[in-house]
Amino acid sequence: MNKIFYILISLAIVSCSSDIGSEGILTDNGNGNTGGGGETIEDLSVELITTYDSQTASFSAPFGNFVRNFIVHVPPNFDSETQSLPLVFVLHGYTSQAPIIRQYSGFDQIADEENFIAVYVQGTTDIYGNTGWNAGIFGAFTTVDDVGLFRSLINYFKSNYNINSAKIFSTGMSMGGFMSYRLACELDDVNSVGSVTGSMGGYTACEPKTKKSIIHFHGEDDTVVPYDGGDWLYSANEAHEFWKNYNECSNQASINLPDFNGDGQYTKKLTSYNCGEEKTVELYSLEGEGHTWFSQNWGHDISSSELIWQFFKNQQ
Repeated sequence: MNKIFYILISLAIVSCSSDIGSEGILTDNGNGNTGGGGETIEDLSVELITTYDSQTASFSAPFGNFVRNFIVHVPPNFDSETQSLPLVFVLHGYTSQAPIIRQYSGFDQIADEENFIAVYVQGTTDIYGNTGWNAGIFGAFTTVDDVGLFRSLINYFKSNYNINSAKIFSTGMSMGGFMSYRLACELDDVNSVGSVTGSMGGYTACEPKTKKSIIHFHGEDDTVVPYDGGDWLYSANEAHEFWKNYNECSNQASINLPDFNGDGQYTKKLTSYNCGEEKTVELYSLEGEGHTWFSQNWGHDISSSELIWQFFKNQQ
């Protein structure tokens, strides 16, 4: 049965019966599970918010002191009983929203073509009314356990969507890229991450237990998250160097990609390879570009969404 419809039917049963709790329907138990590192994983009591179509719906779940929201998109004819698919978290930037990055990133369409599940998670709101993540860069979100949320979300999708546990990825724009990097540092279940105009926070130690593949896109003229870094963040090259060293990569190669838009400015692709556990680290440095998501449809030399998925799908 289509997984979205299965969840909707389950939620309908929950809403019509006072004898059955949503926690019992949607999770294995209500007491939390223990992860491989000894941490407690809180089970999520998930409720339907809106159905967009037969493949897409938004949900909410209390977690910590907040009600967290996320949009789930499954490919056509997804059947969790016969299919175990990759999972891609897609994270918005500071002040943005999950529906916005869902619209401009185009991951729904890529998921339909390439057969994976896309999940657009909503951050919390700071005292100024701006949305964001506890990515280790801004004090406004330090009370939010976003890492714990993703630990619980992964547990939820493993239990309810039969995802491929070896194919869990995260990508994001700007602060969502920072958050994806933090997930790479702290969650063993995350295989690889992709960041567009985000980097690694300078105030949070990164001590991963497993090697990760990394793909990073950054405009060299970015004035919001500077390409060359600063006191509060790694430069794009420093982030690449961190993961090259951590993954024990023995070789590097750099090429200029074709000037797709004909503006005389180029994108340099730096690849660190021959790494431990067959990992790869890639950095795309875009000459003359600023703080944006990159798409050839908008006149950029590359399309970051397509490149991110092509990178993810080849990871073991």
